[in-house]
Amino acid sequence: MGKLCSKKVQTITSNLIETEREIKVTPYKSKRDKEYELLENKYNYFRKLNFADYFYSLVIFSNENATLEDDYNKTNINYSMNDPFFDDMFSEEIFQSFLENKILKHKSIYVDALNNEKVKIIFKEEFLAINNGLGIKLTQNAEGKGDPFADKNTIVKKGDAIAYGILYCCGANYIKIRALFNLFQENGQLKSSGKFSDFLLSLYIIPSYGMVNARHKLSKFDEIGGIEKEKLKELAKDCELAACQNMVEVTNKLIFGEDLSLSLSYETFKGLFQGEKDKSLAFMLSPSGVRYMLEKLNV
Repeated sequence: MGKLCSKKVQTITSNLIETEREIKVTPYKSKRDKEYELLENKYNYFRKLNFADYFYSLVIFSNENATLEDDYNKTNINYSMNDPFFDDMFSEEIFQSFLENKILKHKSIYVDALNNEKVKIIFKEEFLAINNGLGIKLTQNAEGKGDPFADKNTIVKKGDAIAYGILYCCGANYIKIRALFNLFQENGQLKSSGKFSDFLLSLYIIPSYGMVNARHKLSKFDEIGGIEKEKLKELAKDCELAACQNMVEVTNKLIFGEDLSLSLSYETFKGLFQGEKDKSLAFMLSPSGVRYMLEKLNV
């Protein structure tokens, strides 16, 4: 992970713990990966974007500063779920503006996007489709909890969108892990919480159902190719809402114990991302890892 980001960019980012050793994780591979290879590689500009830059731009983004250049010397990973930005609405319209004005104009992407119009178009439509799929499933989840006002166009929050950076941006694994811990810790300890579970659900929907939705909608492009209905059904088999909800429950028990009563320090939490892939949380850091676990849990 992070092969497209230079070490220089990573080490000059302010407010990061630069002396911490990188965590090497075993790569995951799922049965569905081949179908998404073009979308997640050739047509995925997030791969060129440093996670810390993405996180910073996401946190401060608004309609007022959409066209202004961000100062990445101010990047920070010490954000909390209790910060006001976390629950800011991130509608499809706002997400599109974010992609156009921040992601596609980032210094690591801008020139390439300028010279590759088709790649830029497919990238944008891909992630709008993924985000649409996320909104659909989060709405179903909310309706299942009895929320009569759930709306797929407004239900996605900035807190959910952090998952795009974790899954698709480049950068050191330990920085992503520390950012996750910082987000959900209270008084230096990570405990089970509704906001953490909600984030996990988004993290699991995006590379599964979200990607199925994107593969379907982008089949209109010759570069991506058509897809049969039966194949789409097969791709969706492991990633319906119930499967993602089950994976959230499994993850919480892996972290906090069967009764969800454990509280973890940063070092303990980080340690859970190491070791054998079937006993590690490293699957949370990549789309293939998420799909691998969904397949494993839904055999």
